Amino acid sequence: MKKCLPQIRIIYILFLLPLINSCATGKKKFQQGDYDQATYQAINRLRSNPDNKNARKYLPLAYEHALKYHLDQIAQLKSSDAEFRNDGVVSHYETLNELYNQINLCPECAKLIKSPKLFQNEVQQARLDASKAHFNAGVKELEKNNASSGRAAYRHFLDAKNFTPQYDKIDNYLQQALDMGTIKVLIDDIPIHSRSLALTNEFFQNQILSYVRSLDYTFVQFYRSAELDALGIQPDEVIVMQFDDFVVGQAYIKESTETITKDSVKIGSINTEEGKKDVYGTAKAKLTTYQKTLTSSGLLDFQIVDAHSGATLQQRKFPGTYVWSTSWATYNGMEEALTKDQINLTKQREAYPPAPQDLFVQFTQPIYSQIITLIRNQYKPLKS
Repeated sequence: MKKCLPQIRIIYILFLLPLINSCATGKKKFQQGDYDQATYQAINRLRSNPDNKNARKYLPLAYEHALKYHLDQIAQLKSSDAEFRNDGVVSHYETLNELYNQINLCPECAKLIKSPKLFQNEVQQARLDASKAHFNAGVKELEKNNASSGRAAYRHFLDAKNFTPQYDKIDNYLQQALDMGTIKVLIDDIPIHSRSLALTNEFFQNQILSYVRSLDYTFVQFYRSAELDALGIQPDEVIVMQFDDFVVGQAYIKESTETITKDSVKIGSINTEEGKKDVYGTAKAKLTTYQKTLTSSGLLDFQIVDAHSGATLQQRKFPGTYVWSTSWATYNGMEEALTKDQINLTKQREAYPPAPQDLFVQFTQPIYSQIITLIRNQYKPLKS
């Protein structure tokens, strides 16, 4: 029983931790200068225990200091010439308004702080001023008329909309900036040249396109050539892929024969005066095993090319290999000489190999994994 006591103490302490935290009155946070948290802790404590002396003492003090701190910060921001100073002004006003709401949701707190400050008009004005600042910055970026400034403009217009959702014609400006900032990438068709095999790269190419579109990066769009032609737009970059070399279904058959002997093997039985008795001896067998492999492999040249200048932005070589195999065996002699696995192998027959198209798809899978990793890393900065 004594051995269980430390574990019981640990469980008891873990149980008490949330209760201890919920008993915070704001005193410690107030002494640390964290007036917002001190206010919230005092409010929470008074909700559960309206008579708590420390909470009743520190709630008015914490709120008074929090109010002064945020108003001082607002005054400093308003007097500065920082372009986006109203972002901070909005944040401070919203913090004060949330304190106001929490105090009014606590009856005892409302008695202790009879006139908490609500800054509804002020925060609305600050939001509008913040929206104007970001909108103007976005317009300036649009005037630069390049992809990088388009992305900067989009972020500014998005901030403007977040501060004032109904900002005039903001969605039109967002779309204009998005169009300017988006890189249009053509995934070119992959040529396949094979004199003896009818192969298609459709699955491989569609697999790549399906994945890159699932990335859903804000500032990059992937297309096939037919899609760009239908839309009447030109790509900014082109992903060009072609096989330097590949082989499908290169066959190799390995044959090996071994003589197997096993001693003390039951080889029969005889009748004696004492009854039927087993006869043991040496069992022999000649086992021939066959293994047929089909190797498919290739090397893909991968390039990302600037469609305007023709410059190569990225180039890699990606190898891929797939080996298909089938095994079987035959034997002459006594089955008793063989192991269970060897006997099972003799019951196997040569399997039919996959079709050349299936072998092609299989060896491109490790190439596919390398391609999507490179594309993901190449365009990740354009994620948002």
